[in-house]
Amino acid sequence: MRTTFIGTAFIAVLLSLNLGATEVSGRLSITPIIGLESVQKFQPTAHMKTRAIYGARAIYRFPISALEAEYTHAQDTSNDSTTNTSYKDSEDKLRLGLRGSFMMATFLNSYIRGGAQYRKNEQTRTLSNAVTTTSTSSKVQPYIGTGIDIRVMKFFSITADILATYTPTSNPNLRGYELQPSIGLSLRF
Repeated sequence: MRTTFIGTAFIAVLLSLNLGATEVSGRLSITPIIGLESVQKFQPTAHMKTRAIYGARAIYRFPISALEAEYTHAQDTSNDSTTNTSYKDSEDKLRLGLRGSFMMATFLNSYIRGGAQYRKNEQTRTLSNAVTTTSTSSKVQPYIGTGIDIRVMKFFSITADILATYTPTSNPNLRGYELQPSIGLSLRF
């Protein structure tokens, strides 16, 4: 019951935040982002973790394609009870890419997107009140995604998309990619 309530509250917040999306002259749209992502974690052990993200996306449309820029921020904590160590992980991602749209019906639009991602990560490790901070930047990683845009009324549309980022790893317990699904409501002017 509690999980259902938290999920419903999260979707309500997501929908209300995406109402702030704006579009300038029909070519540029800026949309707030809030969603979930599944990421690879190496501390305290190698595992996958789902965490909340927030940020913004800008799309500049051309007649047959679009340019996109996206910034997201995520933060999470982990604890290792055997060594009494806590980990705080903060990550910023910047994506630049292209987007192609396909009109399936007057109210239904699908799209594919792809490009490159830059990631900066800062991890703080606390062991017996001793704090160690490590900052790393990743190489450029490719991403690809797809989604749909369902027009509800003239100015509103519901969007859902999934994004996969290639993150190679030699650890057999981890996947070679990270997933970021999202759903939202856009307002067009």
